[in-house]
Amino acid sequence: MSQTTLVLEQEADGIRAAFLENGTVVSFYFQPNSDDARVGDIYIGRVLKNRFEQIGCFIDLGGGRSGFLPHSKCGNRPPVAGERLLVQVTKERREAKVPELTDQVQIKGRLLIYLPLNHYVTVSRRISSDQCERLKKTVMEWCTSGDGAIVRTQAEGCSYNSLHEEFDVLRKKWLSILSHSDNHQGKTRIFRQFSFAMALLNENRFPSNCTVIANFPVRKEDLPPNTEFIYQPEEELFLKRKIEMEYKNALKPFVPITDGASLMIEYTDALTAIDVNSGSAAFARDREHTALEINCHAAREIAKQLRLRQIGGLIVIDFLRMEKEQSRTRLLQELKRAVSPDPCSVRVYGFTRIGLVELTRTRVRSGLRTYAQLKGKV
Repeated sequence: MSQTTLVLEQEADGIRAAFLENGTVVSFYFQPNSDDARVGDIYIGRVLKNRFEQIGCFIDLGGGRSGFLPHSKCGNRPPVAGERLLVQVTKERREAKVPELTDQVQIKGRLLIYLPLNHYVTVSRRISSDQCERLKKTVMEWCTSGDGAIVRTQAEGCSYNSLHEEFDVLRKKWLSILSHSDNHQGKTRIFRQFSFAMALLNENRFPSNCTVIANFPVRKEDLPPNTEFIYQPEEELFLKRKIEMEYKNALKPFVPITDGASLMIEYTDALTAIDVNSGSAAFARDREHTALEINCHAAREIAKQLRLRQIGGLIVIDFLRMEKEQSRTRLLQELKRAVSPDPCSVRVYGFTRIGLVELTRTRVRSGLRTYAQLKGKV
């Protein structure tokens, strides 16, 4: 069983975080001090009249905030201008884009995700098939009012009582949210799903063996059960734990890989572009073999960097050119294998007609690019 650690460091601009597995950093995060809409927040909003009615609508969330509700995230019908609506944040604000919203609310727990507006039950694909049907049938019996649930990976091997207890807790949370919304006529946030620490543990599938270290107090109720919390009021935890240099390197576009080869990572508004450079790498007689070897090293490093920097959205990679279809197939297999442990969904689409590789990674938060912008490094 791997030992996981979450390090949280409060600084002037916000909170920096590092998630470590067996002492190795696998993800960096940053949350600015601004009270922006966070993933999972639930708002009472009002639909604005706007010029994007064919693809979605903007929602006034109050306090000078707004979000965008795509039609694909709506329920049975698109909302109309002026309508009062209960919405949930699915993607946080980044650069010039407002938060993305849905009206299909989810209430997340460690074992289950409660779906108050969707009458179905589905089970994580990571759960063994012999338990899958049993869990699905069990949870479906509890969904008696048009609601549903997603059974998370952590539910495998859990007792009936533990599952049922969490289901009841999540349902009561939803009923409380409904009651709260009925008592508020204005536009406001009525529910914050997780603290920053809990949100990061949720994104990493609530590891069962985790220590949280912070230089500021964290309430016990803001952490999962059986999580060890260590309060260390020193100002610079990253320096003390020798991860400051790794953090600074993750803000740079240049990433060395092997034998003089490197990656160059560049952000744009529409996508992230990654260029694989051979640099001073020596090519033997068999150039195809050498290019494939460098590309496979690059694929593994790219998978690492996507998670480390929290890069999301569309990613385009320019690998070293290879002539053989067999080489390209092997490279794609290596890339898919390398991204498979990522807790975010990564889809590798393959080579384009001009020889670039396209993939997407689910974007939840804006990643280290936000921190770099605050520090003037992007």
